Amino acid sequence: MSFIETPRFPDKISYGSSGGPMYNTDIVTVKSGYETRNQNWVQSRHEYDASFGVTTEDRLSELVDFFHAMAGQAHEFRFKDWADYKSCSLTEEPSQTDQVLGVGDALGTDTFQIIKTYTAGILSRVRDISKPIEGTLLVEVDGVLLVEALDYTVDYTTGLITFLGGSIPNDGVGARCGYQFDVPCRFGSDALNINLNAYAIGETTVPLIEVRI
Repeated sequence: MSFIETPRFPDKISYGSSGGPMYNTDIVTVKSGYETRNQNWVQSRHEYDASFGVTTEDRLSELVDFFHAMAGQAHEFRFKDWADYKSCSLTEEPSQTDQVLGVGDALGTDTFQIIKTYTAGILSRVRDISKPIEGTLLVEVDGVLLVEALDYTVDYTTGLITFLGGSIPNDGVGARCGYQFDVPCRFGSDALNINLNAYAIGETTVPLIEVRI
């Protein structure tokens, strides 16, 4: 139905949740034992189980309230993935040099999508960041730290940055940024099946699924 920007999924519950990125790959093994693989998704989709973060009855009540407010799968919401929520490593603080935002061109392109690049050796994967967190964003052009609202605007619902006037990157000039971000998610079921006995021994699940923005 609609995306609910606030409140975010309860942080105390998300902190104990399990889950992470998932890709979709078709694998065909021929008679010789060799494989062919086809990557169906350019970007990952994240899935989580929030039940591991429900460690007290107060948190259980908070989860039930949030589930009702979202009407099950009807609404999407922000979720903090504590294993990956910064433009940098978890042990560092974001800086304006963390991620490449884009490079100016002869057309005067002024709008860029916030991204995060994951690299291992010669391989890399780019992820669109659609839910940056307000107040955490740092943006620079050609090494100069810019000021939000004066040099650029941010759509915090899509992750698009638009440069203003004289701050638009010139042809060949790079822009970089740093930030914290959330993952857009929804509940993975319209039913919240909580049995207190099963909950007490960890035998219940609360699936959350990332949605494309």
